[in-house]
Parts: sequence; C-alpha cells; structure tokens
Amino acid sequence: MEDGVATGSEARKRESPRRRKESPRADRAPVTLDRVAEAAFRLIERDGLEALTMRKVADELGIQAASLYWHVQDKHDLVDLLADALFADFDLEALPDAESGDWKANLTEFGHAFRRYLLSRRDAAQILVNRFVLGPHMLSNLERLLGWLRGSDLGDRESSYALITCLVYIHGFVLWETTPMSGAVARGEAPREYLDEVREELEELSPEEFPHTVALAEQLTGPSNDARFEFGLSCLLDGLAAQAAGGAGA
Repeated sequence: MEDGVATGSEARKRESPRRRKESPRADRAPVTLDRVAEAAFRLIERDGLEALTMRKVADELGIQAASLYWHVQDKHDLVDLLADALFADFDLEALPDAESGDWKANLTEFGHAFRRYLLSRRDAAQILVNRFVLGPHMLSNLERLLGWLRGSDLGDRESSYALITCLVYIHGFVLWETTPMSGAVARGEAPREYLDEVREELEELSPEEFPHTVALAEQLTGPSNDARFEFGLSCLLDGLAAQAAGGAGA
C-alpha cells in the first residue's frame, strides 16, 4: 500500500470471491440446446426427474443459471426439450415399413419397442406422458405412426384415436411398472421377493371370505410384466381392429 492507497494486487485480495467474475474459458464449448438436453439427462440418470432444477443443469454445464435462461425459459420448457430429444433417440426407422399395410402388426412391434425404450431411460415415461411438443423429432415420428394407420382400413378419426389410445396405454403401463408397489419396495426390497410374500399372504386368507382372491393369488402376483403388457396391448389392438371391421361393414 502506498500513501493509504491499495495497490492492484492488494485490492484483489480484499475483493469478495462472490463478486469476482470468472475469466472466460477459451476451451469451453458453446451452450446449445443439444448440450442442455445432454446435461439434463445425465442429472436425471443420477438423481431422477423430480430432483432436476435449472440451477443443477447450469452447474452441470459449467455456466451461470442466468445464462441457461437464454436457451430455455423454465423447467417446463426444459422438459419439453427433453421430450423431443427422447424421440430423437428412438429408432422408429428400424420398425416395420408402413408399406406392409398391416397396421396392427406395426403397432404391436412399436408398442413393445417403445416400452423397452422407455424402461431403458430413467423417468422417460414421466417426461413424455401427455406431452404434445411440436419438436422436429416428435413430429417426424408422429407422421410415420399416423402413416401406418391412415394407410390401413382405419378412418381418420379412428387413426388419431387409435394412436393416442396406444400411447396412453404404453406410458401408463411403464409408469405403473416403474412406480414402487409398496413402502418396502421403495426402501429397497426386490419387487419379486415382495410379490412372493404377498402371494403367500393371499393364499393364507380365508377361502370362505375371499374365495376369488385366494383362487387367483398366483395370477395376481405371478405373471411377468412382459406377459401383462402383451395381454393388454393385444386386447387394445384387437378391439380397434374389430371396430374398424364394423365400421367398414356399416
């Protein structure tokens, strides 16, 4: 210090770290929507969708939270971005070609493939359920799916209703099977072990008071989710096919 005036180095020592601006990093990649989505997905895989915040995404990107708001308005906008990004990674092109004209076979394969995909990405069903985002990836998949249906014997109304009904079933089933079925499972008990315990308890109920529950204890707790999903999807598509046939004959 000279004559009561702090030198530059002394002033910097007294400067609050919170007020000091970080020097820009030349090697930092520019923030893009793709990088925002990638950062958010990494956080979801670690902590789940419920724990996702704008500040955590900004920290993951190594930027200030205010900078993130230049790219996405809020968490709702962020989830919209993630919904479209999920459709970018789903390979609909690998599924049957619409030229086959067999909409029921196409939707059957789509249903199984889409369920497997949702199960492979943590909280993907929560991100997508009831989201109707006009992003490029969602739109391209929507166009292809509707093409399968409109190229069949289904009318326009039936085609749109059929697709929405199938998506609701798939999303709902995945949400159901990924939600802990009890406090014990939420605390870490394996679902299969828990179901075995439930089956034993059901079988020990009074057959006079609970005849149907006791008789179906194995079926209520035994089948795999794959079998349950297949049964529900088949019932759904068979019903749509019957309605289409009835409409064609009217």
